[in-house]
Amino acid sequence: MASGIDPSGLSSSLEEAMRLLSQATGAVTAQPGDGDGPAPDAEQMVGRGTGGDGLVEAEVSAFGALQTLVIDPSLSRAGTSTIAEYVLEAVQAAQADERARRADLTAGAQVDGTALTQQLERVSEQAFRGFQQMIGDLDAATRRMDRR
Repeated sequence: MASGIDPSGLSSSLEEAMRLLSQATGAVTAQPGDGDGPAPDAEQMVGRGTGGDGLVEAEVSAFGALQTLVIDPSLSRAGTSTIAEYVLEAVQAAQADERARRADLTAGAQVDGTALTQQLERVSEQAFRGFQQMIGDLDAATRRMDRR
């Protein structure tokens, strides 16, 4: 796929997610008597998903914040509701992939799960608001293109 949408409006959510990731991985690697595993690298914490039979690809960083979104140009004539459906499918698949990776990497870690969950819910809400804004911007751009 050739082009992507820059989710730069989500930078504060991404920064918060990275801060939480640092806390979580610090708790994982700082366990007493556990010196056999290195901290997970950024690539291990990226979730990937597709939608619309691969026409939309999404990547999320740690804790589900949208990192990249690539939409196949052939979808430009499909309409915004179809594009939005495929985008949601791809983002949800990427978030599920990231959650599974995170669960694998932090299994057995002694982390305050309740506090971390509350923080992650706030980050997720911020990311979702940014995602809604991005979809609105995409819809507006598509309408402007349709008028030409």
